[in-house]
Amino acid sequence: MNQIAVSIRLIFLFILFCVKSHAQNNTFNNALIIKHDGTQIECLARYPDMSDSKAIRYKLDKNSKTQRMKSNDIKTVRYLLRNNKVIEIEYHRYVSFFEMRGTGRKNVFAPEWLEVLVRGHLMLYVIEEIPLNSGRQRKTKSIQYHYYCKKENEEFASEIAYVLYKSGFLIYRMEEGDYFTNAPDIAKKIENREEGYTAKDIISIVEEYNSFWKTFE
Repeated sequence: MNQIAVSIRLIFLFILFCVKSHAQNNTFNNALIIKHDGTQIECLARYPDMSDSKAIRYKLDKNSKTQRMKSNDIKTVRYLLRNNKVIEIEYHRYVSFFEMRGTGRKNVFAPEWLEVLVRGHLMLYVIEEIPLNSGRQRKTKSIQYHYYCKKENEEFASEIAYVLYKSGFLIYRMEEGDYFTNAPDIAKKIENREEGYTAKDIISIVEEYNSFWKTFE
């Protein structure tokens, strides 16, 4: 990827981060809470606090008392932000790339709110991280994206790709896994690291896979 393309991506990510920050600054945003039993609640809701992700705080209207709903009771929260930006989140356990040292097993993390990027037979989620830099690296600007995939019958969301934008550079990694083996053309392109089939293209890859899967429905 050339420098101009990287710069465009970084500008886009900064704008997206500003929009999401508006949702995460402890304000109540227009939202729709969808429970596992199908109940839908139109309300004002806060974006989940990372220090207390086990519940969503919400109000039925701006004059109502703040209530808490257990995250385990919720299927999806849909936030309508400024400029009609919609963010959806779901609560899942997830598995990282990295194996636990000496065990041969991967880290399985407690449930966390994951942002929905793509819906379909294969769901795609993301966790965004902005590392805290110190010392000589304080001026380093970086943002990390951990992408997770999950099919309906799977217990965990599994990390499928990792992208790091750091001081104008792009670092990425793709986990081939078993997700695309029943789409041989896509799997081969990923294996060969063809243009358009690397970690930075994970959204379009999952969309293409879901389109392929629809031909069997």
